[in-house]
Amino acid sequence: MPTSAPPDYITDLRTIIGNAPVNLMGAAGLMFDAEGRVLLQRLVGRDDVWSLPGGLCELAEPPERTLRREVQEETGLTVLDAELLTLHTTPLRTLGNGHQASFYTALYRVTAWEGVPQADGVEVAELRWFSVEALPPMRGYIGRWAAEWLREQ
Repeated sequence: MPTSAPPDYITDLRTIIGNAPVNLMGAAGLMFDAEGRVLLQRLVGRDDVWSLPGGLCELAEPPERTLRREVQEETGLTVLDAELLTLHTTPLRTLGNGHQASFYTALYRVTAWEGVPQADGVEVAELRWFSVEALPPMRGYIGRWAAEWLREQ
């Protein structure tokens, strides 16, 4: 018997409310290799901007579970342990598609993980380890905050 895809909370919500303002919760992770380099991902269709693995919470999903799910989906890695660094908020803004949102992102430092990084090819085109001294331009408020935090460590 075929299984149906899980509901997409954000798509379902936008069907109901259109472009009205909402608060959206997400999670992202700082993951390091043995040399202290941080794992970043380049999204499909974006050649110039890198981001941290992560994404938006599904309905009633705790942020740490979101972190684990998104990292697994996007990189193939399994998060074993993580510590919360900050909860970052953005001002209300209008996105390119007309949706209005304010984002709340829980940023974690992943302290233990396993697996071999593999871009999913759907959302993520490339994964690469970067030294703190050679970080590329980072996407969004949380990416810029993370880059600054990394440089201060």
